[in-house]
Amino acid sequence: MVEKAILEVEGLETSYDMIKALKGVSISALSGKLTCILGPNGAGKSTLLFTLAGILNSDRGKVVFDGEDITNQKTSNLVEKGLALVPENRLIFPHLTVQENLLAGAYARLAKERQKVEQDILAMYSRFPVLKERSSQLGGTMSGGEQQMLAVARALMSKPKLLLMDEPSVGLAPMIVSEIFSIIKQLNAEGISIVLVEQNAAKALEIGDEVKVTLEAIEDGHGSTRVSRLRAMHDESWGKLEESLSSGTIVKGLSLIHISEPTRRYAISY
Repeated sequence: MVEKAILEVEGLETSYDMIKALKGVSISALSGKLTCILGPNGAGKSTLLFTLAGILNSDRGKVVFDGEDITNQKTSNLVEKGLALVPENRLIFPHLTVQENLLAGAYARLAKERQKVEQDILAMYSRFPVLKERSSQLGGTMSGGEQQMLAVARALMSKPKLLLMDEPSVGLAPMIVSEIFSIIKQLNAEGISIVLVEQNAAKALEIGDEVKVTLEAIEDGHGSTRVSRLRAMHDESWGKLEESLSSGTIVKGLSLIHISEPTRRYAISY
């Protein structure tokens, strides 16, 4: 049985004024799978998610979501189609209560299905009991871990088919990180497709169905490109990363890089 891609990105380029942050990125994610993109800061991972979510417009390239070309569509349209983003550093609404944050996540549904939205809020409280306890509390007064749970719950209120998650472990204590990754794994097991951007290689490798890693490449002075080294993320994860990536696709800002065994040669396609 051929697996279906819920997300297909081809030749994506995105700039901040004169600075080009994405240069011809191509990537795909399978429906029902958890796709992890690993890499250090500055590799363009967040820019990629912002472009997919409609927060940034691309200069060129194509994005297909669930069989439909959604290139440079508005974020509000994408949310209605089933694509939601959990941004880095949570970015909840700090001056709204927990319940108001959840309602904000369902803004596209409120006019048509208010009663169902209220039922879904109760479902979020069941999934995240701490949010029920804090339902009347301002989001900005909660702990980092509680805010991350709220950010996830807020995104789930839009009933997404594909959840984009940007560095959900950043700034959290190890015990809370483990809890967050357990939640991510459970969401995927329930059928939600997930694209997860992370620097925590060890945790991502534990739960990911597909793993894509940003590499650093340099010109060799003769008109061709070669891989210089894997940019280190977590040294303790390198051995596990090597074992898990005996074959697969690796994403880099400029191109797709494929690893092939047993020669360990790198082929770069533009």
